[in-house]
Amino acid sequence: MKETLVPNRAALRALGAAALALALAACGGGDGGTTITASTGGTSGGTGGTTTPSTSAFTQTAEWTFQLPAANAAVCYDFNTKAETACTGTAWDLKVKSSSNGMSASLWTNSGTSGTGNGGAFGSPFDHTWTALSAWKNATIDPVNGSLPATVFLKDSASGVFSGTNDIGSAVFEYGVTGATTDHLLYPTFRTFVITSNSASADTTGTVAAPVFALQVIGYYGGAGGTTSGYPTIRYIDRSAPGAVQTATINASGDAWVYYDLVANAVSTQTGTWHIAFNRYNIKLNGGESGTGTVAGFLGKTPAGFYDASNKPVAAQFTNASNVTNTLADLSAPDLALPASATAWKKDATASVLNPAYTGTYPNPMSFGWYTYYPTAAAAAANGLPSVAHLISANPEGGGLIRGGEGTTYARFHVTRIAYADPNVNTSAQTWTINFDVQP
Repeated sequence: MKETLVPNRAALRALGAAALALALAACGGGDGGTTITASTGGTSGGTGGTTTPSTSAFTQTAEWTFQLPAANAAVCYDFNTKAETACTGTAWDLKVKSSSNGMSASLWTNSGTSGTGNGGAFGSPFDHTWTALSAWKNATIDPVNGSLPATVFLKDSASGVFSGTNDIGSAVFEYGVTGATTDHLLYPTFRTFVITSNSASADTTGTVAAPVFALQVIGYYGGAGGTTSGYPTIRYIDRSAPGAVQTATINASGDAWVYYDLVANAVSTQTGTWHIAFNRYNIKLNGGESGTGTVAGFLGKTPAGFYDASNKPVAAQFTNASNVTNTLADLSAPDLALPASATAWKKDATASVLNPAYTGTYPNPMSFGWYTYYPTAAAAAANGLPSVAHLISANPEGGGLIRGGEGTTYARFHVTRIAYADPNVNTSAQTWTINFDVQP
């Protein structure tokens, strides 16, 4: 079944991954195609006809002031109880994790790879300003586009070899390649990924112990009628036996991750043996921040003709009915690229829409949305800060909209203050203040 979009498709596509979430309110695929209504917080089958409420559903406020924890440590907040809480379970709503040097931080929701809750974030601080969000009357109703599907609140996810630079952040799929307003489909890229089950054994040339797999994703739709989204089909070989091609379609249409054992060619469990896992169009490997294993990947080959000189999808190629057959040879192609060094194997990291790529270039100030980083003493002094390199300051105009860990409450928020214990020492303790408007 085709995907569905809310109104004003062009404007929503500008939100990148959030736009895909709008599109993937998929029929029969676990996302339900539902929208959340303003009056009760329940669901409705369509997106049209909803009017902006006259009174605001943001009926509470909260302020969280905390000391940034030590390097790589995290603190969590429950905006419903207005209290700091443990980073476990579904109660927490926003996590702040200190960087590896303890001098800055990242923000996370209680969802996906970051928590067991049903949270999520709609857009980054570069997508929404606090001024614009302050005009919203309800977290589930865009004042311009109307009711929003629940899927616009993106879960935190794995970032690894399957991540890409297109609008949907995927190296595995392209969205709506024909450009037609009725095209809401995901198209496989038919790229070949090389996957090692034991990156820990890699030597300085990138050589690893067997098994090493070559894998392609060749489909996304399945189910009883063959047209329901969330059914990725994979095709792969163990490179030591290139003639034995394995194929499987995984029902990843629900909310839970589905874990797969490439050696056994069978669905597994999170606590069992697994190499790769699927959740709708998301894919992760059992390594890095996604699992306890040593699985890692490498992009080995992109089939010829799928992208033009500007790296734009070639619609005629993506819609070619012979793609499955024509790309089979890539699995064992002699020019399949392999890692040149041990560090070239890519392990999974964790990503959230709350942590967008920064803007700006050295030696000028760099914006991370929630805060601005001043890499040099001159940059800091020019902006009214002490003449000290590597300081950060809050950017209160960057706004965020998140769903709480329980999945039924919402809040808009912004970082309003970052204060140093000693403003002249960039390693001194930082105290952050985050303010929330809560929709209980």
